[in-house]
Amino acid sequence: MPVRARRGVMRRRGIPESVSRRRGQAFLAALVALTLLAWPIESGAVRRQRTVFLSQPPDWAPQVDEDHKQPSLAFQPAWTWSGFKSPLAGDPLACAGSIVAASRDGEIAALEPIKGEARWVAALTEPVILGPASDGTRLFVATSRGRLHALNGSDGASLWTTDLPAEPVVAPRVLGARVLIGTADGSLLSIEKDSGRVAATRLLPGRASTPAEPAPGSVLVGTDHGAVLALEESSLEVRFQRDIGVPITSPPVFDGARVWFAAADRTVRCLRFRSGRERWVARTGAMCTARPLVLGPYLYVLSYDNDIYVFGKRNGHQLTRVRLGHRLDADAVVAQDHLFVVPFTEASIVGLTLPGLQKAGRFDLQAPGEWFTTAPLWLADRVALGYGRSEGRILSLLVSKQVAQPKAPGTNKPDVKEPGPAAPPAADGTSPRH
Repeated sequence: MPVRARRGVMRRRGIPESVSRRRGQAFLAALVALTLLAWPIESGAVRRQRTVFLSQPPDWAPQVDEDHKQPSLAFQPAWTWSGFKSPLAGDPLACAGSIVAASRDGEIAALEPIKGEARWVAALTEPVILGPASDGTRLFVATSRGRLHALNGSDGASLWTTDLPAEPVVAPRVLGARVLIGTADGSLLSIEKDSGRVAATRLLPGRASTPAEPAPGSVLVGTDHGAVLALEESSLEVRFQRDIGVPITSPPVFDGARVWFAAADRTVRCLRFRSGRERWVARTGAMCTARPLVLGPYLYVLSYDNDIYVFGKRNGHQLTRVRLGHRLDADAVVAQDHLFVVPFTEASIVGLTLPGLQKAGRFDLQAPGEWFTTAPLWLADRVALGYGRSEGRILSLLVSKQVAQPKAPGTNKPDVKEPGPAAPPAADGTSPRH
């Protein structure tokens, strides 16, 4: 309709011309908004998650031969060490051919992996709240009073002690020739592992919320103020800083040219390593604190909602979710083409096949009131775990593959179950895993 005719109609209907003009403007604004929504996203923008949460995604098809399934796993208790008078501090680790663990009252023990006998026991005069670190021959332990101790891994002898500016907030991490540790004043320190000299210090935007992680020529660290930083390996100069506004809850992991991490808003994010630019964002059902695992084309993320999420590492598409019995807050370990996880308060360790995550075996602690309090440590053909809410204990399990034997025709014999371990005495008191 011509403009003059339309104005005449509106005058006859008693509609002011200003109202008509506003209606026209609103219509044009809505049209522009719809056009922008339909416009294709540019290639450099953040890729959002494609998954619908209500059902399992249909495109998960790992290369698993269903007709020849991998043999199930058998867990056989080898030994238990019960020498600590207080719960464990952090996770056990391998150092100088021993399994080394620390307790919260400052005791440190090195155990022979086959028989579980103590090779040496050392006692610090200060409490330990975080797990130790190792370079393979030396041990580094941070105490709650702000000191970093270096011990000889073969006999536990003290090598040096360095004062920190404040209480440590994350476990130390050995990267190359340095020990990296974050403290409560917001500092990240790079300490020479041979001498204990503080070689570099970087004031972070917030306190470190994750241990330092390696990347080519760099170290990666997240903070409780929502920043992920890549720092130059020796000087700790900032290479990039990515701020997302919520605390970083899992260690940032580098693989190829990308970095993956989880945040407190229940997201998993991928950054480009060179620039720190965000590549994609995916959501989970709860917070994630365990270190993400990059295996082939897949990214495995353990969550507090009892699920293991499997994402395509390049595009962030959720491929599947596998549900376990309890929340998953401890790091998993990969060994013998299996993923070993320890659900919190479940008092069990579960072995899952890779890449499909079919359940291959399970061991139950069978100790009322107790559960595993550490991440699993794989050493040779054994896995070691810590437990104990009032006294720290280390349990070693021999892990082997077993093939189910076919039953003879006409027999209905029940399957023979492997014997369970002798239940350790229950202990009073409670404490979180870390």
